[in-house]
Amino acid sequence: MRLRRLVFIFHLSFFGFQFAFARSVTFPVHGLDVVGEEPVPISCEWDEKWFWETKTTTYHHGIARIAALFSEISYVPVEKNPDSNELIRSYRLLGFKDSAIEHNYMLDYTTPLRGNNQAAYSFASKDIQTPDGTKKLVFVVLRGTPLSANEWISNINVSDTTHKDTIVHEGFYNTMTNVHKALIYYLLKQKISPDEAYFLITGHSRGAALANLLGATLEDEGIITGERLFVYTFAAPNVTQAENTNDPKYDFIWNIVNAEDIVPSVPPARHNWKWKKFGQMRVIANYWNTDPSLYMNEYLPRMNEYFSKMLARDYAPFKNGPFIQIQIARVLTNLYKTVEAYYGSMFGLRGMAEDIFWKVFPEDEDGEKALKSLGDGSEKDVRESKILLHLQKSINETTTNGFDYLKNAFLDMHACESYLSWLLAFDESEVYSSLGSSQIVISGSYDCAVYDNEGTLLARIRDGILEIKSLKIPVSAFPLPNKVIIGFPGNQNLNVVIHKDSLIPTVISYEIEHYDAAGRLLGESEKHRLFPQARRVISFKAGDVTLESDEIDYQTLKGKDAGSLISEYDLRQNIKFNVQLELGFTSDSIFTAGIRTGSQALFGTILNSFSTKNAGKAFGLLLGIGHQQPLFGRVLLDLEGFNKLVWSSDDVEGREFNVVPMGRFTLSFKPRHRFHFFAGGTFELHVEDFNDGAFDMLNRDTNLHGLQLGDKTEIIPSFVFGIRM
Repeated sequence: MRLRRLVFIFHLSFFGFQFAFARSVTFPVHGLDVVGEEPVPISCEWDEKWFWETKTTTYHHGIARIAALFSEISYVPVEKNPDSNELIRSYRLLGFKDSAIEHNYMLDYTTPLRGNNQAAYSFASKDIQTPDGTKKLVFVVLRGTPLSANEWISNINVSDTTHKDTIVHEGFYNTMTNVHKALIYYLLKQKISPDEAYFLITGHSRGAALANLLGATLEDEGIITGERLFVYTFAAPNVTQAENTNDPKYDFIWNIVNAEDIVPSVPPARHNWKWKKFGQMRVIANYWNTDPSLYMNEYLPRMNEYFSKMLARDYAPFKNGPFIQIQIARVLTNLYKTVEAYYGSMFGLRGMAEDIFWKVFPEDEDGEKALKSLGDGSEKDVRESKILLHLQKSINETTTNGFDYLKNAFLDMHACESYLSWLLAFDESEVYSSLGSSQIVISGSYDCAVYDNEGTLLARIRDGILEIKSLKIPVSAFPLPNKVIIGFPGNQNLNVVIHKDSLIPTVISYEIEHYDAAGRLLGESEKHRLFPQARRVISFKAGDVTLESDEIDYQTLKGKDAGSLISEYDLRQNIKFNVQLELGFTSDSIFTAGIRTGSQALFGTILNSFSTKNAGKAFGLLLGIGHQQPLFGRVLLDLEGFNKLVWSSDDVEGREFNVVPMGRFTLSFKPRHRFHFFAGGTFELHVEDFNDGAFDMLNRDTNLHGLQLGDKTEIIPSFVFGIRM
């Protein structure tokens, strides 16, 4: 061993210290989204000794940075300018000789067997000096998805062959096997012994999925063991449903993800879909898992020092952690509960997505794939463009250029430039966070407000319906039928109040879901119930306190305390003005139609009525006022008083006019905010010699006996039912 170290020292002195110790290398960085023709010069530290000093199961930030740089640069097509290509130039900067650099960027997707399951990649190798003598360092850099429909289609190939549930993602696995064979052939051709080499395998997005699978496969085969494999992936999609992905033997695989990025969460890991990645996870800092003030005032400016060089603008974060990708997984797994449903013939996502990819990435005359606009200029396309422009203008006006920001945010969440900028701007202790988040799923009819400790309203729900315009960061919320999901960051506690102006306590159910920093579901609570009621509110905190708790710690406020919160956050439903169309029918064969306008506290109703049994015999106009009181849940009690003006037919004197005082008592059920079903009773006052014409059996069909109040006065009841919308 001592002799080996002497030989190593000799090598250092003979070949020069510049190749043995850390040095700064300036790379020509270009990629898929980099703005401008010329590459951006970016400097990064490089040291070959990292690979023999560091255990593969120990994260190394220097190696991660180099891996991110090469993952970014790999998007530049090599075949167009191989001598001046940024990837080849970067290899040369690190001392790789052209004779040991191989690349495969000329892909023919019409090739039998391989078809769409191909990816561009490059291999490079060089000698490095270690205490154990000369070893080989091998780079395996896998390109992510280019502007190519073929590779996007491979990305959604979960199980094209059988359309059945599978352990490994078919598109990624078949592509990886092609790369695997090429790597083995490269090692044989370069006469590299796996036991005498160190390997860096890296990629972004699709390239990251391939790197993840390739690393796990090499370890399982035992040809290249994990002690020699440094695998660093960026934004890797899930690749397998195997149960052993957390086995320590895969700890040499480091999956670096942005929690706001949707791609690392697909295929989903929810319900019947149980997709994962091999190895360990590191989650980049965001607004939900880092101190918010530090993130906005220090982290983003530092990150943008790199990001703006590449994209000529600032980074656009969503600032809601993994909330969006969690909701996408929730919706997808509810719509497509199985792989068979995913491949469904009519509404299967697999077929629809492929159609979209061919439209977005059509072939040009040279057979290349290019990002082009949808449509062919037809009248339909023009109409859709106008709708999109109107939507864009509307969102921008109401949210301060929100549409443009949203567009950039969807690009930035997954861009390799984003991952690279974060890693370059910060060291390991700053750039990652393990802080998770929670979501509360509330079901039922209720009014709710979420606000911060300064009293600023962050979200409001009325009658179980989310008010989108009320949402403010850091809260996020997502509406589903009869429920709303509210997302809370783990880096602070926020205040929540729930109210329901009902006479009888209303049952509100809730569940708490717990997520790790990457957005993976850790667990969910059982259903719990709350019972809000008129003149009292339920108040609790959520965020840090609900990270692990399966039940909220709430208090019930009454009197002035409740009233002030209800008033401050505008939770009174009974003062909201609305207009509804009403259609009704009574047991006396009377059809009514009209409108109701006003609030729950006081509304007015105008209805036209006529007999369906004796058509043309009587017509009515009902003018009334009323009050609506929530009874419990979505059931409401309506109390109304009417003056019914009736023009009825008389065979002797012709038409006559009658006035009928009337009361109406109904129960309404509203499955949705504006749509009501109602049923109840009407009670009309019949006064002899005053309004007899309105009750003439020739003009109406009275089915119920009247209630006699005196010699000349009786109450005529009837049943009524109908809808309001």
